[in-house]
Amino acid sequence: MSTILIIDDDPQFNLVLKSAMEMDGHEVETASNGREAKALYQNKKYDVIITDIIMPDIDGFEVILDLRRMGMSDRTIAVSGGGRTSANDYLDAAQHFDVAATYHKPVDLQALRATVEEIINKNK
Repeated sequence: MSTILIIDDDPQFNLVLKSAMEMDGHEVETASNGREAKALYQNKKYDVIITDIIMPDIDGFEVILDLRRMGMSDRTIAVSGGGRTSANDYLDAAQHFDVAATYHKPVDLQALRATVEEIINKNK
């Protein structure tokens, strides 16, 4: 069974993604910000990490940089609905940190699920 960590400050978004990933047979944990996520991924290895960019406390860029230092950026998916600038700006920046994929919110669940499976199969 593959393990997935979803990091987003929107509890409804976390619930929707968690439900979709669990339906595909994955074990899923969620965190509402980067600080909570860091406590999780430093103590457990995840097959896929899905992180929002704009969050309170530690944002998605800090999470991505931390995961990159740990050699896990190739299993990280960045999502964004935008903020002070457009989602494209945030997601373009995330791509420079070698994330596996980026998605705009609202996320196309079918495409995201396919990307999750690709990452899992690639890293087996």
